[in-house]
Amino acid sequence: MPNLLVHRNRVVAITAAMLALAITEPSRAAEVTLFSDNFDAGTSAAQWSTVSHAGDFTADFAFDYSTRGIAPAPNTTGGTTVGMHLTVNSTDATPALDAVNAYLNTMTFDGDYTVRFDMWLGYNGGAGGGVGSTQFALVGVGHSGSQSVWANGPSSDGHWFGVTGEGGDSNDYRAYRDAQLLAVDDSTLAAISRNHTDVFYQTLFPAPTYESQGAPGKRWVEVEVSYIAGVLEWHINGRLFAVREESTIAPGTIMLGLMDTFSSIASPAADTFALFDNVRVVAPDCDNNTLADHSEIAADPDLDCNSNEFLDACETLSDGDFDNDGDVDLADFDRFAGCLAGPDVLLVDPCDQLCLQVFDDSGNNTIDLRDYSAFQRSLTNSAIPPRPTGAPTGTQLAAEIAGLPRVNREARILSEITSGNVPGFLREFVPINVSAVISSNVVNATYFVSNDYLSAGIERDFVRMPMSPLIAQPIADAFDCLLPTRKMVNDIYTQATTKLGPQPISPATTDIARMTTMLRHHRIVEGQQGSLPLDNLIGGIKKDVVITTQLPANPNRVAIYGWHQLSGVPIQPLYLGHVDFYADYSHGIRLVYQTMLVDGVEMSVADVLADPSLHVLVSDEGVLTSPSY
Repeated sequence: MPNLLVHRNRVVAITAAMLALAITEPSRAAEVTLFSDNFDAGTSAAQWSTVSHAGDFTADFAFDYSTRGIAPAPNTTGGTTVGMHLTVNSTDATPALDAVNAYLNTMTFDGDYTVRFDMWLGYNGGAGGGVGSTQFALVGVGHSGSQSVWANGPSSDGHWFGVTGEGGDSNDYRAYRDAQLLAVDDSTLAAISRNHTDVFYQTLFPAPTYESQGAPGKRWVEVEVSYIAGVLEWHINGRLFAVREESTIAPGTIMLGLMDTFSSIASPAADTFALFDNVRVVAPDCDNNTLADHSEIAADPDLDCNSNEFLDACETLSDGDFDNDGDVDLADFDRFAGCLAGPDVLLVDPCDQLCLQVFDDSGNNTIDLRDYSAFQRSLTNSAIPPRPTGAPTGTQLAAEIAGLPRVNREARILSEITSGNVPGFLREFVPINVSAVISSNVVNATYFVSNDYLSAGIERDFVRMPMSPLIAQPIADAFDCLLPTRKMVNDIYTQATTKLGPQPISPATTDIARMTTMLRHHRIVEGQQGSLPLDNLIGGIKKDVVITTQLPANPNRVAIYGWHQLSGVPIQPLYLGHVDFYADYSHGIRLVYQTMLVDGVEMSVADVLADPSLHVLVSDEGVLTSPSY
């Protein structure tokens, strides 16, 4: 069968008990701690430098916050209550617009890293604060450490975020690049507003748990800012608040701070402050050797011989796939040609070991023409084009398109996927076996489907891309595929080897059509999936965009169905209530290969759907003569 790869089904038992433990985002990869400070030793002042605009601030790097009745921070061990305490516009009776930045002065950071800490943002007054209560806690990366960074600072540098404790500003959640306050879609914020009144923030910081609903003040929260592979993210309490692509962030230090953009003074002033505790800077360390992967590769490029910005020691490469992008293509042939040494020529350079691992089929420790035929056999044979060199990973693409209007976002997804930016496990199709009694005879048939929903990226960094049928159909056409019917969705779920319980996100609390929500849901699913094989046939994680006999009578509509629960009952009946340009986080695109087998004979799926007798193999709605949007 042309352009079709079929892998064997695998049996994986997924129990409800296992799923109950795995509904959050994926566990973190191995990390090395580059810096940590819990402030307990009383010597932290030497590690931090303060810079202020007007000098109206205090900074205490050994503050016992139990004196304010505050319990130990979430990441504290041993029950200590010492942290960094900052105040601003607080030292006299003269109001001053001011900010204080505490910069780590012992280290700078480059490459991939993450800053994590516990934060308490105090304010005077009750819910909503009192006079002068509105101040912003700050966190930033990539700073020079030599100047005041704040909203009124025209020379502010770095990439930084700010949040109020009581929601006293119309822009309570802020993202900056240097001195520029970024718009919501340029940030890109997970909410559609910077104001704490947005339902996103109201849900995450509910009253009475939080005194001022929609704002994190007067409670410990865990904050994280990461810069990994060109993607900058801001999390609070594990929830994604902002994500954007930043192709480069200059080497620099980290910043924690507090700013007051109002001239009024808090009363009492001592009640308005920021506390920071348990500050850590960590970096990916996939080989667990206590060295940051980025630093290792920078020091010795031979540790990343295939130049994919990932340590070779942490990769398991398939035969012929030198760049580990999931397909064997001309880029891999170029590498094969570079590894070709000739008969009986031993390879001794550091990167030669990778050549042997990928290309030495004959096992004679050389790459010669005897290995060439094996390489030819390993070439990917698929209607999906080879993945372009330099194509973005899933997270990179998600960050790039997060702030785009819907039309532009879908155009970008269409371009990336049709060009071949698809992970390798989606290039194979899984057999679905069905049968029916037709004219008193049992007819057996097999059709072939993608094992998961359309995604962009590579195996170690892919993102499922919800999309409307306006681009799903052209993608299916380009890859010699169709979209499934309702019956197919049911059959696929029944035969799925990995069944995961649905993880709905309420449209009452989140903009479910936002790319940030789609990314969040993808990570939740990956948390469920854990270490299960990616090439398993998976079910229960999305509603399917389907073809149906009802489409001709409902033009310009999208049909969705499925999202099966572990009981086998779908959440979503067949529904055509959305316009055809609509897509949200719950939608998925499953491809069905255009050719199937009916009693061992090849037929097109379209012909089977249109056949008065055979259609029952793949449709429970009757004959379907127009199987597309």
